Amino acid sequence: MASPRSFGSYLLLIVLWLSTLTAVPVFGAESTAATEAKPIRVGVLSSATEPGSNTSQGLYIRILREAGMEAKAVSGEQVRSGALDDLDIFIIGGGSGTKFNKSLGEEGGKLVEAFVRRGGGVMASCAGGYSFVRGHNDALKYVEVANARCIDYQDGRWARGKGVVELETGDSAKPKLEMYYANGPLWEITDEPGFGVTKALATFRTDVKKGDDKGGVMPGTPAILGGSYGEGRFVLFSAHPEFKWKLGNPPLIVDAAKWVVQGPLKPGEEVDWKSVFPNAAK
Repeated sequence: MASPRSFGSYLLLIVLWLSTLTAVPVFGAESTAATEAKPIRVGVLSSATEPGSNTSQGLYIRILREAGMEAKAVSGEQVRSGALDDLDIFIIGGGSGTKFNKSLGEEGGKLVEAFVRRGGGVMASCAGGYSFVRGHNDALKYVEVANARCIDYQDGRWARGKGVVELETGDSAKPKLEMYYANGPLWEITDEPGFGVTKALATFRTDVKKGDDKGGVMPGTPAILGGSYGEGRFVLFSAHPEFKWKLGNPPLIVDAAKWVVQGPLKPGEEVDWKSVFPNAAK
């Protein structure tokens, strides 16, 4: 006859064995956690496979990689070949908006629009700010996701010059900031049908002008646009948050990247400085 102690040990083994038959597999939870932790995938439009470290494209890649995202250069040809299918965000940085859009071609532009409509995010600075609004030449009409148009660009006036400008955010926690500007677009928000939400996240407070130009057009116009197109989102900077790190603007890029991948706007969701830049605004 078994002792009470050995019988108890035997019973414990049976209980443990039965528990293995009904336990919830742990690999399912691990798989879900792994999916949730999947890094944001970013493509920055560039003709160079490895953009220079001090270029707009190279700086975007560095900033976002340091934030834990998978960022790389993507060419117009790669976009036309389906590269957007493996991305969460597509970025057009500094350079020439017309040349960037020509590298995409009309076919590539339509693919970018479709990418945003189905939930992708886009970001831009300077040249890219010309690329994603309602265009004023054929190439700049290839991609139109923001319900805004460029103003005061005729007769070379777009070449206002370069310098540090002040922006107003409308947020009491951080009412203004400085950012490096280099011939970026001046925008006017429009009400053309077929678009989603387009809001000014910040406006220009100061001016950049050449020579004896009287200026005065920039102050009060949108400096950063944010909004939705279809099920996707966009954040466009007229100036360059990726340059002049001493001004402290790279966190804006990281916040914007996290915001544009959140899919369709929720009912009642605000599109303003505080909602798009919650960490950079602190």
